[in-house]
Amino acid sequence: MESTPYIQTDLPSNQSVLQQKLQTKLDYLTSIQSAVVAGDDRQIYELLDSQKYDLKVRQKSETETNRPLAVLVDDMKDELSHHLGQKLINYLSETFPFFYYEETQLGVFQLYFGNWWDRRHFGILDPLAVKFIFNDDEYEKLEKAVELSAHGQRYNSQVIEDTTRANETLQKVVDEQNQRDAERTQLLAQLSSSEERGGLFGNRGQSEQREVLKERLKQLDSADAKAQKVPALIAENNTQILNYSKEDTILIYEQRAITDTFGTFDEFQQAVGSLYENYVGSLAAAAEEGGV
Repeated sequence: MESTPYIQTDLPSNQSVLQQKLQTKLDYLTSIQSAVVAGDDRQIYELLDSQKYDLKVRQKSETETNRPLAVLVDDMKDELSHHLGQKLINYLSETFPFFYYEETQLGVFQLYFGNWWDRRHFGILDPLAVKFIFNDDEYEKLEKAVELSAHGQRYNSQVIEDTTRANETLQKVVDEQNQRDAERTQLLAQLSSSEERGGLFGNRGQSEQREVLKERLKQLDSADAKAQKVPALIAENNTQILNYSKEDTILIYEQRAITDTFGTFDEFQQAVGSLYENYVGSLAAAAEEGGV
């Protein structure tokens, strides 16, 4: 029996396409390497996100993303962040002189507000995105303090006032000790007299009166027990008031630092929002002038 030949599968070569794609990736990595060696941070930012660079620096909105190439260096982000952070922090020391940074691990920069005692941890700096990532609670606290200062108030004014009023109420409990002692002596005398008059067969009215006297004596005992705790409660409240006052002082320092640098809080917010275009734009301008 004659055998039937099998049909052969012919696959077209895609070597040229594959070679082109590999070369594109190699060229990208070579460009990144060259920019790092040359200290050309502007070029690094463009290579990391060409679409963002075109939009923010060149003001070109219709550009394609180079994310498929940028993923090649995703596992080097810590090293790149550290590298880019060096020049960025030098720039920020001039434009945001009240911020201070601590690199707690490679490429991770903790952000602090001020060089004074008890300065606040305010968030982190992201050199790759050229962005401040503020702690929401701390930023909202500053924002509220700015709003209140426009009305001559401090952030903790109300809570300090309430706590001070609470201390006055507590102190009154202590101050009324002699008055309670005198009332107790009088009530005990009335109770003893009522019991003597009532005897075994006291009337209902006398019984009710004795219950009223006993209830009032319980209230006095409760007030005495509270008075014993008052010094510790007042001390605790005074500590809270001191902490609130310290926080208000820090917030005043922060507002003054912002005003001295930017004039207004709104100008500060605008500078924060446009940090990428301002910084990377300055790198681009320096490159055009012949620097790196």
